[in-house]
Amino acid sequence: MNVKRLVIALSFGVLLAFPIQGGSAIAQQNAENSETSLALVHFNKLTLQNKTPLTSSSLESSKPEDLNVETLSAVEENIARNLNSHWAWPEYTLEMIDSYSPFLFRTKKSQSIEEIKLLVQVNAKGRVSGFEVINEVDRGLVERLDHMIRKLPDCKPVPGYPSYSSATFEMVIQK
Repeated sequence: MNVKRLVIALSFGVLLAFPIQGGSAIAQQNAENSETSLALVHFNKLTLQNKTPLTSSSLESSKPEDLNVETLSAVEENIARNLNSHWAWPEYTLEMIDSYSPFLFRTKKSQSIEEIKLLVQVNAKGRVSGFEVINEVDRGLVERLDHMIRKLPDCKPVPGYPSYSSATFEMVIQK
């Protein structure tokens, strides 16, 4: 009986250490410059990147006692670590954004676009406070993006940080 539990525990540990390629988040370090070494998370047709420099000092920040800091799931910890962020997106967020792809690319104008790049701002409380579309898109697609962004959940603070400041994440959603 104890051997069976040991095998199950080791199997679970291996799954956490080596993410599965089909649909799970995979991180890659982006070494564009050493000062702002940023990380990527890939999930199906979605790429999420932390664009906040490691040395950024925000005017607004929150203290841990002002926020509901709680333990994160293994997936949330992995995403936060891979993004090198003090904010963790809830487990289902990447899947949720990826599921919006047919909705975003549903019109004739938006079907000619291969990918959408946007910056999503998260404030010092973990709430999505705004977004900016980087590439050229039509007004209808911006309205559909606005609908999707409003549905995003709040980010969770990663335990262990002395303060939590605003952050900017780049999302690339492919057709």
